[in-house]
Amino acid sequence: MLLSGCGRFDGTDVQEAVLCALSLDRGGARVVPLAPRRSQLHVVDHTVGDEMDAVPRDILLESARMLHDKIHPIPDFPLETLQALVVPGGFGGAKNLMSGFARLGERRTAHADAAEVVRHFLEGRKPVGVVGMGDILVRHLTGESLEDPRAELDPAKPELDQERHIVSTPGFKSFRRVSEVAAGIDAMVRELLRWVGQS
Repeated sequence: MLLSGCGRFDGTDVQEAVLCALSLDRGGARVVPLAPRRSQLHVVDHTVGDEMDAVPRDILLESARMLHDKIHPIPDFPLETLQALVVPGGFGGAKNLMSGFARLGERRTAHADAAEVVRHFLEGRKPVGVVGMGDILVRHLTGESLEDPRAELDPAKPELDQERHIVSTPGFKSFRRVSEVAAGIDAMVRELLRWVGQS
């Protein structure tokens, strides 16, 4: 699981990450959290959504707050030992794993450490599961345009890219209820693990 900090406005969406970890564990998978070891773009006051004047926070240390599993820094982790990748949402997936996303006039590019992780799975045709705004990095690397949030989606029907082995669910980008987000993540993980079983 590729994480980008702790908190939906300046890191990974905590609920989406925890729901992914729970669903993967229930499916019999071992969760291996990964995160860059560098400063996040900025710190946001989650009570109001405004950027704070605060000491920079390390993405790896912040990501380690969410799960009990040992977190591993990238790019040093041996990705060849992993069978699939999950990218939860949150603005941090764009702000911390890419440059220029939250800055007007700056060109958007993927940070090399995050790009290396995602490309390893895409190029190896290993399954990639995406939740919500986790699609920003993945779509950037595949050259696809971003999609606007859509209402009235069925959480039980994730979007499948059979050619690239990408399965995605919109998470809080389209759903408002945690139960809907959880149902979507469960459906995404089922497809992800089905692909893993076929490889």
